[in-house]
Amino acid sequence: MPPKVRDPVFPISREEVVRRCREKPHDMLCAGEVLALMDLMLLFHYTIKRLHELSGVARSMIHDMLVMEALPTNDTVGRLARAFGMEAIEFHLLGFFTLRAEVSP
Repeated sequence: MPPKVRDPVFPISREEVVRRCREKPHDMLCAGEVLALMDLMLLFHYTIKRLHELSGVARSMIHDMLVMEALPTNDTVGRLARAFGMEAIEFHLLGFFTLRAEVSP
């Protein structure tokens, strides 16, 4: 029997990501990138630990991004994107379109 794949558990909801982004106030693209990161982690069945292992981004940084306590640098976005087989620009675009789909203007 193959080992059970564990889905990630996120510390806050998608709605809370958007709310916290607005409260800070951060550029809303940050919320879109976090939402896209959540979607990719679910799609690939990556936990924070597994994403850390593949990207080299500190687990604490990934966690802080997921709770909107830290904003990703371009280097961090690039490293996270490569863990999913993407380029940084693709990750930014995915964040943009994820936000557009999630939040109406």
